[in-house]
Amino acid sequence: MRNGLTAWGTAVVVGIAVLLGTLFVLPREKASPAQASRVVRVLQYNLCGAAVGCPWNAGGSGRGTSVARLVKSAVRSEPDIITVNEICLTQYAALKEQLARAGWRMDGTYASSQDNVPACGRTGRFGSAVLSRGDVPDDRQDYRPFTQTGGETYTNGGRTVVVHRGLLCAHTRVHGKRLVACTAHAYSKVPEQLREIKDWAAAFPRSVPVVLAGDLNLPPDAPALSQLTGRFTEADHADDEPTAGGRKIDYVFAERRCVRSSSADAVKYPESDHALLRGTFWLTL
Repeated sequence: MRNGLTAWGTAVVVGIAVLLGTLFVLPREKASPAQASRVVRVLQYNLCGAAVGCPWNAGGSGRGTSVARLVKSAVRSEPDIITVNEICLTQYAALKEQLARAGWRMDGTYASSQDNVPACGRTGRFGSAVLSRGDVPDDRQDYRPFTQTGGETYTNGGRTVVVHRGLLCAHTRVHGKRLVACTAHAYSKVPEQLREIKDWAAAFPRSVPVVLAGDLNLPPDAPALSQLTGRFTEADHADDEPTAGGRKIDYVFAERRCVRSSSADAVKYPESDHALLRGTFWLTL
């Protein structure tokens, strides 16, 4: 009889433990909205890498240049994605090398809009770049020159070339999940380029979120910007702080359908005539 009571008591204790485990463990297994989202940090910078207005860069990448500034900012803020405009091909190579040496290795892709910038070295290549903490396969570069160019040309050293601006995207992974990260340096005289960006972004798979950042050369109240704001949300849409020349023309976006919340700031440094933008998104995809 005593053994029976002992067995019965043991069963009661075990039963209570199981019940308490159900009450206290199961609710913690259900992920909260914050746990279900993932943080994606983005840096956007127009380097002014070889423009006459930023002679301290002059195509270089050493101390006191925008490349060094971007590396320092990346080490501090640990971005998942970096998008860059007005950067020489030589500066892009130096940027990746310096990031790796600083302990924040990033893969990336580059596209030039022109090849006639003497400060950019032998090739003269000058354009945009997208870097990611995830791999960016070399054979999957996605660069789409705008069909609407406005006949833009650039003349230097007696040679005139057509400027081929476009949308540059990196198909990558952030925190193990697929992401498309894009940048554009649009021409202010051809607002139709923003419609092309919208149409191309809409063609990407819906299961993959798109992050878009760049120098769009248009202020927030420009009618053409609505081509993007209908699909994308800005990291800090409530702030119209100037980013260049007293105007806000640089942006960090993510697809509205994927964003649970976001934040951003813009910091002006002496190396470039554009502010460096830092955007953070909590994505649900």
